[in-house]
Amino acid sequence: MIQYQLDANVSNLKLILEEMASNSENILKAGSDGDEQAVRQGVDRMRQLNSDLQGVGEIYKTYFDTRPDNEKARIGRILEQYKKSEDFCKTWARRYENIAPLPVLLELPDGPGGIVDMYLPEAWDWNNDVIIFSNRSDRRLIDSVLDRGQRRILIYCVNAVHDEDKIPGAVYVDEEKQIYAYFQNSLTPSRIFIFDKLAPPIPAIESDEEDAHQDFVEIVHKAFQRSSVNRSTVRLFGNRWINQGVENLPIIAQQPSYKHLIGKLTKVPLVIISPGPSLDKNIKQLHELKERAVLVSPAQTVMALQREGIIPDIVMVADPCDLLYLLEDFDMSQVKAILIGVSCNPSIYKRYIDKIISFNVNGAIDAWISNIFNDTPPPGGCGSVSSMAFMLANELKCDPIILVGQDLSFAGEKQYSEGTYDGTMTVAFDENSSTFSYTGIPQKSEELMKTVGVPHKGGKTSTLPGYYGGLVQTKFDYAIFHGEFERLAARYLSNENPPKLLNCTEGGAYIKGLEHIALQQAIQEIKNSTDSIIDKRAIFEEVFNSVEKSQRLKSLEKVISEVKSALQTSILLSKECHAQAVKIEKGKAQTDELSKIEMKLMREIKTSNFISIAVQDEIRNAIKLADQAKTLKQNIGASKLLYKLVMKEAKKIEPYVLAAEKTINRIKNELSLI
Repeated sequence: MIQYQLDANVSNLKLILEEMASNSENILKAGSDGDEQAVRQGVDRMRQLNSDLQGVGEIYKTYFDTRPDNEKARIGRILEQYKKSEDFCKTWARRYENIAPLPVLLELPDGPGGIVDMYLPEAWDWNNDVIIFSNRSDRRLIDSVLDRGQRRILIYCVNAVHDEDKIPGAVYVDEEKQIYAYFQNSLTPSRIFIFDKLAPPIPAIESDEEDAHQDFVEIVHKAFQRSSVNRSTVRLFGNRWINQGVENLPIIAQQPSYKHLIGKLTKVPLVIISPGPSLDKNIKQLHELKERAVLVSPAQTVMALQREGIIPDIVMVADPCDLLYLLEDFDMSQVKAILIGVSCNPSIYKRYIDKIISFNVNGAIDAWISNIFNDTPPPGGCGSVSSMAFMLANELKCDPIILVGQDLSFAGEKQYSEGTYDGTMTVAFDENSSTFSYTGIPQKSEELMKTVGVPHKGGKTSTLPGYYGGLVQTKFDYAIFHGEFERLAARYLSNENPPKLLNCTEGGAYIKGLEHIALQQAIQEIKNSTDSIIDKRAIFEEVFNSVEKSQRLKSLEKVISEVKSALQTSILLSKECHAQAVKIEKGKAQTDELSKIEMKLMREIKTSNFISIAVQDEIRNAIKLADQAKTLKQNIGASKLLYKLVMKEAKKIEPYVLAAEKTINRIKNELSLI
């Protein structure tokens, strides 16, 4: 019980509930008084409170379930008071609905505000959530949300907008990549609201702009979905990425990275062999490319290839989970390299230490590793290992780049090729609920799904355009990966002298931007274009022999020493801050000294930046609680939450750093570098 009373999250929850009740009374009173401005302010504040309550939803449930009956009753009364105003708020917000067309409403003194009231969601974070307009949206609507305190506004330009016509406080974009960059490089919102989707743009969209406008809506939704998935992935794996990355560092220092591949595969044909069910149609044909193309196989596909006697040149791993079970029965002896993410599970690094070529999977999150060695990181990350392979192949200037087994959809009751580890899985569909379910999931795959929170029993279905026309059934993550392929294809085809991008899956989804031909036709084109055989042995020997091992180990040793110092100092400063905060609560100290120590702590956190990557949502929450605090006690409570978080995470990371330091010293001793 005591921990709930002291926890800053719970204190914040109490404040939210109490303010919701108080705000409800104010809204009803303003409504009875006919004070429209006060009602609007109250409704807008209620939107923020609803957003805040959703943000602590799990805390609220846990707290409520553990409280004594008298406190449950009190919370119940607070919620009853809130409910009294809920129906009024909904009715008031829709007061202009169906009264007049939007152009007429806009001319009324309160028209723009009334339109915003009508369409804006009931839960809304005015500081973090994003409202999106097009440059066809009426400026009075944009001014209205700015006047109400909206911080983040994105405006998509269907046609050019001159600088002098741009609205201060809004971000203007006119290309798809800018929209993706906006969501990727800023704090991911919990919600977006595309105004033009519900309220037709004013003036109306010209007929020749309609397609571009519809594309804009779809692009924004996909960009937001992708950033939301990335945020969830970071929340799930952030700590694991850091710890595994640190553990992998001594091997990464001794082995080549993506940088060492640059310039080695220019104009070399490359085939990405994914584990989709259509692979069963043409897998045997891959024998013909053994000496004429580099064969890249995700770990999920290798057993299907081995069954057909096909040896991939590169096995690729991008998932942070332990996928060693996919390779246990696979003969790796003739594989040239394992292309693996720097923060992937150490089990594969240790098992295949002499075949490792590392690369950044997670863009900026993995950048701290590539920065140590001055490596060249890929320009971003992707959601699937196959789309990541597609991006890397393009960046390495391979040509042509061929996809095989890249269904991105179900094929009847199958999701995977028969020969893969997961080939025994079957899929059943319920058309009434638009859902699918699995049976026959191999035990290790089911355990992995449960570990990462994937709905291993199935999920919702959707559709994509089919390879041969029509539509094919797919699932949420496959639809995101499909969008990644199309986005990457559009980027690379816009370059000068783009590569040939061939989808030879012969089934599954149609991927815009790729040429869809039979694999046999692609093979014949490669045979016709050159008689030369690729000396893959020489290529990879050069890659592995080009590693500056001594210099990389020295660079790593320096950084590890700095990180160790920053972590240990962070732990000490967090303890000092927490002790000082307790003294302030007891009236035995002033805030000045705490502020000085806290500034030092923030500097140390930035030095290592591990803590902020591993638990960025929790840190963001602690800072938000401090910003929302209305009393010194509440502010100190939020600060203590932050200090405890830093101590806990620094202590979790420190053993990995110390182990890496020990391993580096051993390697240097073995190599006579000391």
